[in-house]
Amino acid sequence: MLAVENNELIGFKLGYPHPDGVFYSWLGGVRDTKRGQGIASQLMIAQHKHMKALGFQKVRTYGRNTYKAMLIVNLKHGFDIVSTFIDDKGRHKIIFEKLVE
Repeated sequence: MLAVENNELIGFKLGYPHPDGVFYSWLGGVRDTKRGQGIASQLMIAQHKHMKALGFQKVRTYGRNTYKAMLIVNLKHGFDIVSTFIDDKGRHKIIFEKLVE
């Protein structure tokens, strides 16, 4: 998913089918100057609508405590924290999942 304003990319949201049948929302971002305007939320809503149309019922994403704004967006949109782990680089990761209605 892409957010474009005046022919300029201001945000994106990427994801793919995970081998366990869950849609994995992998990466996203919004240009610094455009943050706080609901763009990440709009991209997430569009991504979830699209993945539901493709037949997925659950979405998963990982977060890190250093990106608090994204953690908050996930919680506001109904994600549950289902687990945590330490990755190969020693970073603490939070696993979020949500059933898509």
